[in-house]
Amino acid sequence: MLVARGLSKTFRGRRVLDAIELTCTAGEVCVVLGENGSGKSTLLRVLCGMLEPDAGMVSILGHPLLDGGVEARRHLGYVPDGTDALPELSLREYISLVRALRGLANDHRVEQELLAWRERLELRAAWHQRLHTLSYGQRKRAGLLAALLGDPWLLILDEPSNGLDAGGVSLLCQLCQERRSSGRVTLLASNDVPFVSRLTARVLRIGAGKLGPVP
Repeated sequence: MLVARGLSKTFRGRRVLDAIELTCTAGEVCVVLGENGSGKSTLLRVLCGMLEPDAGMVSILGHPLLDGGVEARRHLGYVPDGTDALPELSLREYISLVRALRGLANDHRVEQELLAWRERLELRAAWHQRLHTLSYGQRKRAGLLAALLGDPWLLILDEPSNGLDAGGVSLLCQLCQERRSSGRVTLLASNDVPFVSRLTARVLRIGAGKLGPVP
């Protein structure tokens, strides 16, 4: 399971996360809705270990995430909303770097999965292009390709449909369904109601620092 208990975070005197509780079980797709500035991205950054909370704990498959959490991080992939990472690298170089950092450089199974996802995400033609030359949608697909390396149990996506064409959104929906069927967890933050309505998902809303079910 993904388990978060008592997550709190304050920025400049404003309580963005206020003792948030969240549990996601195997095969679940969970969507967090909320207005801009409501704390969606902050919550996701805490849940993927990029941001330390002021209080609370996070565990993935029983492994603690905070304060380093190397074992927990092996089980997750994260795609932020932005697309500005390492713009001077080619897509091939970027993926090679991610593989090396995650200890997957010599894994033959990962290589086969990478090639399959590169085809599904329609990124073969962009393989040797610099990231800054790619379109916004292509950069979003590149981030998804990197996050899927190693087939993570937990996939965290921040506004994943932004910048994607209709085909990309359909592929994203297929990915969520495939992960559900295989017992993996997908956690998304999105304000794209038409996209969210296509998912078989548990939908939550964040606001005033609190997270709860949508009525």
